[in-house]
Amino acid sequence: MRCLQAVLVCEGPSDEWLLPVLLQRATHLLCLESFPGDVDVRDVRVLGADHQRPEEIAKAAIRERDAFDVLLYHHDGSPHRKAAEKIDEVRQALNDAGSREPLVPVVPVVETEAWVLADPEALAAVLSVPIAKVRELLPQQPKQVEQQADPKELLRLVMRSLVRRHRRSRPDGDSMERYFSELAELINVSRLREVPAFADWWASMGNALERLGFRHG
Repeated sequence: MRCLQAVLVCEGPSDEWLLPVLLQRATHLLCLESFPGDVDVRDVRVLGADHQRPEEIAKAAIRERDAFDVLLYHHDGSPHRKAAEKIDEVRQALNDAGSREPLVPVVPVVETEAWVLADPEALAAVLSVPIAKVRELLPQQPKQVEQQADPKELLRLVMRSLVRRHRRSRPDGDSMERYFSELAELINVSRLREVPAFADWWASMGNALERLGFRHG
């Protein structure tokens, strides 16, 4: 059996609740579909480094040399040019430091919350509110989530208008981020693949696995 270990550099605590589990699940599905065989997709580990400091990321990667196969780098995609420039800076810093593991960008358009909007069923299940009410507030198609100027505010709207009406407050608070760890387990990856930015990640991850010697079935 071949093991696959990814590490993740992400922007903030709420992203750490959502992305490691979601990306591990997605990578597992990618391997099942495209690289059949005995692949043990390990839990994605968060790499302790400031996502805005390429040199710090490179140093962390070198410290972890031989302990991971792929480095996932999260940077919200608004504005697009700024995100692209930062990804290039991180890639260059890794190359200069001698890190040879593939870098795979994770770039949700605007912010990570846009991906949460893609699956109203998961959101309704986690919030324990009627699915029909959630659908009324969210985009009809997964690809439309990238047209939202402020995904985080739309999620807050769902919280304000539905959660307080249909269920009691949680003992740990009703902040949207409190639900991210549960959403990470439930979001339908197939629906998420209809979101262009996630589809880009899926393709980039597949290319990285090919470079690592994984073979298509």
